[in-house]
Amino acid sequence: MRALRWSTLAIVAVLAASPAAAQTDHLKCYKIKDPNKLSGLVDLAGPQFGLEAGCKIGKAAHFCVPVTKSVTSLEINKVPTLPLPVYGPPTSEDRICYKVKCPKPLVALPDQVVTDQFHTRTFSKFNAAMLCTPAVKGASFCGDGVIDPGEACDGLALGACTVGCQADCTCTCETACCYVENLAAAPDTECFEYTGTPAQVAAFGANCSGGVIGVPGSLPVGSMVNSTLPGPCLAGPLFGMGCIAGPPGFGNLHVMPPDSSCP
Repeated sequence: MRALRWSTLAIVAVLAASPAAAQTDHLKCYKIKDPNKLSGLVDLAGPQFGLEAGCKIGKAAHFCVPVTKSVTSLEINKVPTLPLPVYGPPTSEDRICYKVKCPKPLVALPDQVVTDQFHTRTFSKFNAAMLCTPAVKGASFCGDGVIDPGEACDGLALGACTVGCQADCTCTCETACCYVENLAAAPDTECFEYTGTPAQVAAFGANCSGGVIGVPGSLPVGSMVNSTLPGPCLAGPLFGMGCIAGPPGFGNLHVMPPDSSCP
């Protein structure tokens, strides 16, 4: 008993001296009054329980917003303890959660062992109750065809994008080639391709020949012609040699833009 008592006191002391670091991967949900009288049927499919078809969806019940959480004290089954360092990516999306009721499955949904910051346990008697959808504050949203603050494009409104607009209102990546042609001898001396956002591709092209495009002799050997062309980068314009996927960090390309995060 004494050993247990001192162990418990030690945990309390740790909690008091060093509360858990604030986390930004949480949502706080508020009960709301929805003026819409919503009703409908939805099919819900997921990797955990498969397809649940014919679920009835009703009015919104909760509005959930991102919050920062810091644990200052914690007891599990009346025993002081520390939260587990379970990581989740930071979230910035609001959610609206709607009531749902799905037909009773022919076979009961299996129990599931789950771990979060409040430790590991087995959940049972699963029954669909809520469906949470992404939401935005106000009337503007990505997909309304209008470029709002924070959006690079929106649908057919391309803004500064040149190839197209992705579903998350960011520019579709471009592909550009940097050809360094040797007019005196085949094959191509250098041929690189780069895929990125429009600004990154522009920076790539600006550095194709050290900042001056199409000027012979920018490499120290031979009679060279440097040029940039849009993709696909399959072959050089003069000698038909395939391009090397980039961005490379060598050769005639002295400064490269950062890699793009879009596919």
